[in-house]
Amino acid sequence: MAYIYNINFDIRSDQMAELRIGGSLERVLGYLRTLLPGEPGYITSRALYSLTNNNGTHILIMSEWQTWEDLQQHKDSNFMEQKILKEFSPHIHLEHLNVQTFGEID
Repeated sequence: MAYIYNINFDIRSDQMAELRIGGSLERVLGYLRTLLPGEPGYITSRALYSLTNNNGTHILIMSEWQTWEDLQQHKDSNFMEQKILKEFSPHIHLEHLNVQTFGEID
């Protein structure tokens, strides 16, 4: 069974440039995609943005892990998404991050 670690938050419309190549949020997300594959039990990850939100943009970051123990170990690591996102914290408030954990339905 796979486990999904999901973080989402909103950015303002005027911050969309931060998602383009070289933008600060794009760099942070690229950094995550480079580091996470080295974590034990890592399967895959994705970073997505909403196309239909008129009041801003919703960002979704998902990582998938082989076992519950792998996910727990990741949550305790320095590569946990919230810790990496601190670099972008002047633009988002970390207390506004919505974190959810999912288990795959067999």
